[in-house]
Amino acid sequence: MASSASDRKLKRELTTMDLLFLSLGGIIGSGWLFAASGAAVLAGPSAVVAWIVGGLIVLAIALVYSELGGMIPRSGAIVRYAQFSHDSFAGYIFGWAYFLSAVSVPAIEAEAVVTYASTYINGLVAASGVLTIPGIAIAMLLMFLFFGLNYVGIRIMGKTNTGVTWWKLIVPLATVIILLGVGFNPGNFALSSGFLYGGWPSVFAAISLSGIVFSYLGFRQALDYGGEAKTPQKSIPRATIASVLIGIGLYSLLQVVFIGHVDWSAIGVSAGNWGALAKASGAKALFDAPFATLSTSAGLVLLTYVLYADAYVSPSGTLSVYLGTSQRTLYGMGANGYYPAALTKIHEKYRIPVLPLVASLVVGFIFFLPFPSWYKLVGFISGATVFTYIVGGSALMALRKHAPELKRPFRLTGASILSPIAFVGSALIVYWTGWPYVAYIAIAIFAGLLVYAVFYLTSKVDNIFTAKSMKSGLWVPLFILALLALSYLGETTYGGIGVFPFPLDFVVVIIVSLIFYAISVVSATKTDEIEQMISLGTQYVATEGFPPVVGAAEGEEKES
Repeated sequence: MASSASDRKLKRELTTMDLLFLSLGGIIGSGWLFAASGAAVLAGPSAVVAWIVGGLIVLAIALVYSELGGMIPRSGAIVRYAQFSHDSFAGYIFGWAYFLSAVSVPAIEAEAVVTYASTYINGLVAASGVLTIPGIAIAMLLMFLFFGLNYVGIRIMGKTNTGVTWWKLIVPLATVIILLGVGFNPGNFALSSGFLYGGWPSVFAAISLSGIVFSYLGFRQALDYGGEAKTPQKSIPRATIASVLIGIGLYSLLQVVFIGHVDWSAIGVSAGNWGALAKASGAKALFDAPFATLSTSAGLVLLTYVLYADAYVSPSGTLSVYLGTSQRTLYGMGANGYYPAALTKIHEKYRIPVLPLVASLVVGFIFFLPFPSWYKLVGFISGATVFTYIVGGSALMALRKHAPELKRPFRLTGASILSPIAFVGSALIVYWTGWPYVAYIAIAIFAGLLVYAVFYLTSKVDNIFTAKSMKSGLWVPLFILALLALSYLGETTYGGIGVFPFPLDFVVVIIVSLIFYAISVVSATKTDEIEQMISLGTQYVATEGFPPVVGAAEGEEKES
C-alpha cells in the first residue's frame, strides 16, 4: 500500500530514551505550571486524590496502547488503530477528534507562556483572564518559531527535546524538595472546610477541568513517533508506561506542595475557602503563577527566577512536541486514505511530511479565537483527547480475536479486565468535562464529517461510508450522542440539569459505557490492513512491524 511506502521513508532515529523523553516532554508542560492551582480551587486538599485517580485511569489507557504500539508501530499511530480494528468510518471519526485535540495543544502552551509573562509585563492578558491582541500575537510568534524546529527534522527535534526535558524534570522536582523543606504547612490538609472540599463530584470535575488529565495525556507521544523509532516494538511500551508512572509521582507531589504552601492571611482569603483562589484579587498572582508566587512568598529568590524561566521552557518544549504530533496525525489520516495522498509526501532532505506541519500551524492559530485563555481551552482538549482513547480497549480485544498471529512484544496481562476499564474510564473523563464542553466536543467531531465531504467531492480519497465500515463503526456517533445526553442530564457540578445526580450519574455512565464497549468489540472486523499484515507473516515481524519492501537491495528503500 502507499501508506506503507511512506512509513518506510521516515527516518528511524529515535531511541527508547528519546521516546520516553518525548512522552515526558508532553506530560511536563504548562500543566505543572497551572493545574495545581486549578485543581485546588475545585477540590481543595483532595486535589491530590484527583491526580492519583486521573493518573490511574490514564495508566490503564496507556497499558492498552502499549500492546497496540509495540505490535503495530506507526507514525501518527493513535489515529490509525481504529482503522485497523473498526474500519474507515470509525477510524476517521477518532482520527479527526485526535487531530483536534493535538492541534490545539500548541495554542494552549503558547497561552501558558504569555500568561506567566503577564505577571510582570502589562497588556498581555486582560482583567477577565483572556489574552489581549498583543498577547495572542506573541503566542502565534512562539508557535511559528517551533514550526521551524520541527521543519528541520526528527533527529534535531528529538535530541533538542531530550535536553529540554531534562530541564523540565529537574526544575519541578527541585521545586518539590525545596518547598517541602521551607514553610510547608501540613495543617492546610485539615482545615474546617474538610479534606473533600466540594465532595467527590468536585474531585472528578478537577480531573477533567483543571488540567490534570490534560497534563498526563503527553504519554501518547511515544506512540505517535513510533514509526520513527529504531526498535519500536521494544521502545514504545517501555517509554509509554514509564512516562505515566513518572508523571503520577511528580504531579501528586507538586499538588501536595501547593496545598501546604497557601498562606491565607497573605492573600486575604479566609482559611479553607479554596474556591476563592480564582476570584480574590489578593490571590490573582497565586492563581496565574502558582509556584513562582509561592517561592517568592517563601523568600526563595533564585528559585523564583528559575521558575519564571521555566514558564518559557516547559510549555515551549511541549508546544514543539505537539506541533510534531499534529503533523503526524494529519500524516496518519492521509496514510489511512481519509485525506489526499499529498499529506503523506515526505520531504526529500528532512524526511518529514511537510504539508501536514504547515496545516497544523495554521489550524492551531484558529484556536486562539474561541479559547483565548489556558483555562478556557484545557477542558476542550482534555475531553476531545480522551474521547479518542475510548477505542483503545475494544481495538486491543478485537485485534487479539482477528489477528492473533501478529507478534506482541508486550502482551498486556489481564487485558480482558483492563480493556473495559480503559474504555469506561475514558468515557467518565469525557463526562466529567461537563456541559457545555461535551457539546462543543460533539459539534467539533461531527464537523469533521463535513471536512471529509469536501475532500471526497474534490479529491481522490477513500469512501468511509461502505456497508462494512458503517456496520463496524456506527456505534461511535451513537456513543457520542449518548455521552452528550448524559452530560446534559447529569450532575449539576458538571453543568448538567441534575436528572442523574451523583452518585447515580456515575453508575449510569458506567452501565451505558459497558454496553457500548460490548457493542464495539462485537462489531469489530478483520480489516484489509490486518489481512495484509497477517498475509506477510514472518516477513512482517522481521521488519519490526513494517511491511517489507519487495525487490529492494540490502540497505535500499523502494516504494511498494
